[in-house]
Amino acid sequence: MGIPVLETIEVYIRTEEVLTSKAIIGRPISDGVTTHYCTMRETAKKEKIMPEADRFALEVVKEFADSKGVRLEVCDVSTFRGKLRARSKGIKAIPTILVGGVRIEGEQVSKLSRSILESCFEKQ
Repeated sequence: MGIPVLETIEVYIRTEEVLTSKAIIGRPISDGVTTHYCTMRETAKKEKIMPEADRFALEVVKEFADSKGVRLEVCDVSTFRGKLRARSKGIKAIPTILVGGVRIEGEQVSKLSRSILESCFEKQ
């Protein structure tokens, strides 16, 4: 048997929805006498943002995965499916990176570099 080949790097991140502005959808209808505002609806415009540590980890891992030709799986733990997947893998800290059998989390992520990923890659 040969050396197992690393096929996937998993990155567990979180995103947050932030209110960016309010918007009015629709417009009032008027019959010349009465204006019907019930056709208007106020809604909130939201944007998903990612904490800086999560963004940094994702950028470093994406560049590494692209250079090695390895598939990258990103799991957002802000979603129900993402929470279940993270829980099933025993992940408690976010961001977390799984490179084969090696887990990079906590302080290690803030010091993440290509050389750390390379050493995890070589352990495979």
